[in-house]
Amino acid sequence: MKLPELLAPAGNLEKLKMAIHCGADAVYLSGKHYGLRTYAGNFTPPEMEEAMRLAREQQVKVYVTLNIIARNSDMDGLPDYLTSLSDLAVDGLIVSDPGIIVHARQVVPHIPLHVSTQLSTSNWSSASFWEQQGITRVNLARELSLEEITFIKRKVSLELEIEMIGDW
Repeated sequence: MKLPELLAPAGNLEKLKMAIHCGADAVYLSGKHYGLRTYAGNFTPPEMEEAMRLAREQQVKVYVTLNIIARNSDMDGLPDYLTSLSDLAVDGLIVSDPGIIVHARQVVPHIPLHVSTQLSTSNWSSASFWEQQGITRVNLARELSLEEITFIKRKVSLELEIEMIGDW
């Protein structure tokens, strides 16, 4: 049986260091563009390089969010940004826009894609759809019960991510 991965948010370098110190297996963060949480601090390119260095020293994975609701103008710089993330050797991209998914599949097909919670995947058929698109992990809707999550897991082979809230 595979152990769950403890994934923690890292809105800035200080939070990344704390997540690593507290035992996170992986962190997720965003650059200054393409991340939905524009007021979370986020990482400049040099800070992202430092984050990757710190994470690698402790064998912690780094996932980068590209979970904005993309507009036409967002597509212009996307290929260069994806290439820069590939150069950093990030472990995965957390995405929510089908257009960004298409570009990521073309520009950086070797980087695993995770579907963000913003897409509210709440049933096995949707999870199966994402699996057919080459997605490797789906962050399930927060509203699902353990029974519903178990049912979805029986129907798909991709990784499922859940947010642990409340009493389980």
